[in-house]
Amino acid sequence: MLLIGERFPRLNNISYLSLIPSIVLFLFAGGIENGVGTGWTLYPPADWCGTSFMWEERPNSGDTLELLVPSYSRKAVSGWTNHSCMVTSQKASEKNVGNRGSKSVILPNITVKEQRVDGRWCTNLMHLRCTLMGFERNYRVKIPSNQVLKIRHYSSITIPGQSCDLNPWFVTGFTDAEGSFMIRIRNSPRYKTGWMVVALFSITLDQKDYHILQALKSYFGGGNIWKDGKSTYKFKIESLELIMKVVLPHFDKYPLITKKLADYLLFRSVVELMEGKEHLTMKGLQKIASIKASLNNGLTDELKAAFPVLNPVARPLVEIPEILPEQWISGFTSGEGCFKITLSKSLTNKAGFQVTLVFQITQHSRDEILMKSLISYFGCGILQKDSRGPYVNLLVYNFADNYGKIMPFFNLHNIVGKKSADFKDWCKAAEIIKAKDHVTPKGLEQIREIKSGMNKGRST
Repeated sequence: MLLIGERFPRLNNISYLSLIPSIVLFLFAGGIENGVGTGWTLYPPADWCGTSFMWEERPNSGDTLELLVPSYSRKAVSGWTNHSCMVTSQKASEKNVGNRGSKSVILPNITVKEQRVDGRWCTNLMHLRCTLMGFERNYRVKIPSNQVLKIRHYSSITIPGQSCDLNPWFVTGFTDAEGSFMIRIRNSPRYKTGWMVVALFSITLDQKDYHILQALKSYFGGGNIWKDGKSTYKFKIESLELIMKVVLPHFDKYPLITKKLADYLLFRSVVELMEGKEHLTMKGLQKIASIKASLNNGLTDELKAAFPVLNPVARPLVEIPEILPEQWISGFTSGEGCFKITLSKSLTNKAGFQVTLVFQITQHSRDEILMKSLISYFGCGILQKDSRGPYVNLLVYNFADNYGKIMPFFNLHNIVGKKSADFKDWCKAAEIIKAKDHVTPKGLEQIREIKSGMNKGRST
């Protein structure tokens, strides 16, 4: 917008002359173009309205488009004015284009939507603003963001005191630990079958690991992050196109290793049916319901009543690979691993307590073979059944194993997220033990302090 106030009478004349041609160009552009365009909005001189727009805040304004325009503040002082009203260089970042906007009626029956770009205030100096604009009838897509699909093999993630890239195998390992592949079948009168089918890939994390969800969103080139509880957030991809073009190619190239691979293979078969539009027919819907019956927790009571005659498909068999990728182990441990310190009373220790470092990974008992493979990989650890349910724990208690095998591995293949801070504190305690300072009151107190701030005791 070129807004010229009452203190610039000579420039005000220019806006008088420019008003009619600008309206003609608006009408002409609206007749031959579709979609959103980028251009300049010229407002009539302030004295037409009888009031000045100086120092007035504009509604719905915000920095939602990245632009390189002439530095009009500096050049206006030197006598230069941008009479051409042109942007010399323009670059828009998809992720930064928000949904701010407003409607303006410039003539009867002509409504213009604007994507506000400039700052909030107009000063007593010349104010220049660029807007994304287009006629109302051209706005078929209400939310312009996240329309570009890209396959990204690496995504940068920065954590205070830690910076790394999301390796593809890390993403797969982290998904093996925290991810979920789901098929939803819901009642919907919008479809002839009366049912709507949605394929969903999601990962839910504590709010402390929100930055990991952002990195995953960047890695997959799309999706959304939603608050999913008091202190948790969920990253999910529901777009069938994004799943077909990005999610499936990733997990086909870097396959899951836990029994979750069977869920993924069932999920993929449903997505392929949806790609062929079979979910829009009753026959195809029956196929999908048969697959969903073997996926995750199976069918809900409502779906069992709606599809009483079904033959659930057999779950695919999953074999553990002979070689476990190192980055997969890093990602899997970032999700399922735990680094902790235990203190137990001891009559033989001078300080009265025995300090033990523990490395632990907990997994469902159906992945017991995988846990044994991890023990073979590290060359240490034991496997114990969990008394709380159908789970097994990989446990490493021996200090020499933790210090000589576990620590070097994860120093080389970084833990990501809130567990990375626990690992660093765990290593600090290991150095105290290595130096034999844990048998002294001072060293024991240091370990107590470290332990109190780890895992659930960590506030940030």
